[in-house]
Amino acid sequence: MATVGIYMLPEYGGLNATFALARTLGRRGHRVRYFVPDAFEAHVTRQGFESTRYSEKLRVASSWATRIPGVRFLHLRARYNEHLAAAFDAWVDADALDGVLVDPVVWNVAAGAHERGLPYLSLNPTYSAPFSLDYPSVHSSAIPPRGGASARARNLVAWTFQARIPWHRGLYDRSIGWAGHDAFRRIRRAGRRVRWGDFGYRPDVQELVIGPRALDFEPLRALPHRHYLGTSVEPSRHDGTFDWSGYDASRPLAYCSLGTFGDDQPAALRFLTAVIESFRRREGWQLIVSCGALAEQLRSQAVPPSIRVEASVPQLEVLPRARLFLNHGGIGSVREALYFGVPMLLFPYGADQPGLTARLVHHQLALRGDLRTKDARVITERVDALLARDDITQAMAAMKQGCRDSRELEEGADVIERHLASGPLDGARAAGAR
Repeated sequence: MATVGIYMLPEYGGLNATFALARTLGRRGHRVRYFVPDAFEAHVTRQGFESTRYSEKLRVASSWATRIPGVRFLHLRARYNEHLAAAFDAWVDADALDGVLVDPVVWNVAAGAHERGLPYLSLNPTYSAPFSLDYPSVHSSAIPPRGGASARARNLVAWTFQARIPWHRGLYDRSIGWAGHDAFRRIRRAGRRVRWGDFGYRPDVQELVIGPRALDFEPLRALPHRHYLGTSVEPSRHDGTFDWSGYDASRPLAYCSLGTFGDDQPAALRFLTAVIESFRRREGWQLIVSCGALAEQLRSQAVPPSIRVEASVPQLEVLPRARLFLNHGGIGSVREALYFGVPMLLFPYGADQPGLTARLVHHQLALRGDLRTKDARVITERVDALLARDDITQAMAAMKQGCRDSRELEEGADVIERHLASGPLDGARAAGAR
């Protein structure tokens, strides 16, 4: 059996999304190893997986390049990416990997896998894609119109004016290449090519999207090298336990979370205050709010016993009891809500959240709100509108059943095994040493 390496952008949402796939590969007899920074090693090993850790700390010697503003930033980022790339190459060799699954966002660190000829697939934790006029960027809230010249023109507008991240990240990739970390050259030398897309450049390889195919837009489902892994939710994931004292199972529960970085948003405090005030007035309901560093400040507002405000909660434990889910449209929250069939009220604030929200609204699985809302009455109106939509409740129930019945995760594992069976592209694991 094969040894498979997984390298993701270091954030909990992306890592959590991979655990179901890793478990599936393990059941098939493969060995799975993660490449993670020090801060995430405990989280990965707590799930029962092996890992190799790398340090995110780097000391750069002083030089003329560190003294010039602008040049200093590029120089430091290039040296940091070189540091990560060297650690990645050492991991690939030390663990004798037979293939790698890599988040497309960190492609420029993983160029050594291409040089070694290793089977390589992109493991995409969002619905991002390469640039095309057949669909809008995932950073856009646009829904693809039906085909024709006008549709392509509208998609071009979405890519040009509503998607700053692809342009900025693409410029960043090129700039650190100029500063010495030239992943483009390494990719070309290995006979590969890159394409520009939602998060800058990415290798032109087969891709596994961690999400259900049914949620994506039709033009993206038709891409020949795009495969889907379903919701990939692992209910047994170890995220701690929740204290349910005071919870009344006979009363409906709402859950609100803006994700890992939600407490950094300027509008978050006013928005969450409005949510709490709305549910304070909603008779018979209970509310759990997960809000990171804002928890203490919100608790000081004389919160009633029916409302719990916590810095963090084990989401997989709370969602099965929730009647509705107010969230930011982040892919982790979306996948888990689909798995448990919880209708959503979405308040996107950046990155791929507008595109995910557009998909959910398009498929009648959610309603959209505005994070800048600071009036409890507006929150109440949106919640009332969601609860009155029987079509959303029915569509979510159908999606939940479809996700539970889906074989997409197993089919994704089949894709990986076929790719591994192809062996090294150049027949020599040591090709990267030349």
